[in-house]
Amino acid sequence: MRYASLLARGAVAGALAVTLATSALAQSSPAWNPPRTPDGQPDIQGFWGEPAGGADGTNIETSFQTAETLLVQGWTKEKIAARTPVSAIVDTPDGRIPYQPWAEARRQQSLSRYGGDVITGKPESPRDVNPDLFCLLGMPRLLYWQDFQVVQTPGYVIMAWERTHSYRIIPLDGRPHVSPKIKTYMGDARGRWEGNTLVVETRNLGDWTWFDSKGTLHSDEMTLVERYTYVDRDTIQLRMTVNDPQTLARPFTMAWTLKREHGDDPGYELMEYACAEGERAREVILE
Repeated sequence: MRYASLLARGAVAGALAVTLATSALAQSSPAWNPPRTPDGQPDIQGFWGEPAGGADGTNIETSFQTAETLLVQGWTKEKIAARTPVSAIVDTPDGRIPYQPWAEARRQQSLSRYGGDVITGKPESPRDVNPDLFCLLGMPRLLYWQDFQVVQTPGYVIMAWERTHSYRIIPLDGRPHVSPKIKTYMGDARGRWEGNTLVVETRNLGDWTWFDSKGTLHSDEMTLVERYTYVDRDTIQLRMTVNDPQTLARPFTMAWTLKREHGDDPGYELMEYACAEGERAREVILE
């Protein structure tokens, strides 16, 4: 009986230790319990964007705008030279896209022909020109370069941008992707919730868009896995893994912090954007 009593005391002590440890963990990292939509999704509706100071759509490897642009904005050459690179890529040693040699060579070819300068560049084909000039931003660039709106309906998450009147409709019901023969610059997305994280897998992407404005090409075999973790009312941590065996030596991951925008302005809404695919004087650029 004494042995049984010791076992009982040990069990009580063990249970108490587990309870205290669990309580301490809960206090040190409280779980965010977000509001829910009628169908049970964490409610992330509203406008989201990356705060100033992070990696932007100009250059995901450094966040640098062109020196010519900054000089026009009043920057000095000394200030431009002293910039600190901010890469969005979190899993490569140098913060660079791990291109295969041929893809990096093609990228440099486009930069040498065009260099981001419509005035002095000499592109030899439309593929040397920043697709932004043809109103083709696409995925993944629109996610971190432009504020976007999230709307949720039963079984769907919808994302919409003012820029280039782009949108995504993301089903959550596990339906299969459309035929791989169908390619679009926004791709075909499928989503699911893992706790407070929205996981979106996108494929069927066309190969016309760039990651940023620096010749960062990809193939139409590229796929994306996005993870939107709802941290608190005003913060989403976004991690995106890019896989493209045609152009990349290996997959890579980018990360951004998204902040709620226009939260105090219930009347804010997207405006109509006058830009249609290919309307930005392609023939004039290639003269």
